[in-house]
Amino acid sequence: MQGRRMRRSWRWPLVGGVMAYALLPAAAWACAVCWEGDDALARGMNSSILFLMSMPFLIFGAIFGTVYLAHKRAQQRAGKALAWTQKENAQ
Repeated sequence: MQGRRMRRSWRWPLVGGVMAYALLPAAAWACAVCWEGDDALARGMNSSILFLMSMPFLIFGAIFGTVYLAHKRAQQRAGKALAWTQKENAQ
């Protein structure tokens, strides 16, 4: 009996939430960054959101690119040093 009540306990809050959104459509479509009216203001807000969303990718890409290039350069230097020592040993 306990398990059956636990499975049904999530239904009423879900039904209540759907009913609230159905009865209050303005609350359902409310958005913290949605701007109506001035088209320039809306474009500015959208641009700033895209800028802020792109920053983590750009920062991570710059860090990853720097580490990758440093690793590749270290491999090239190690390969040249190895070739130099092999050349000396052969003589």
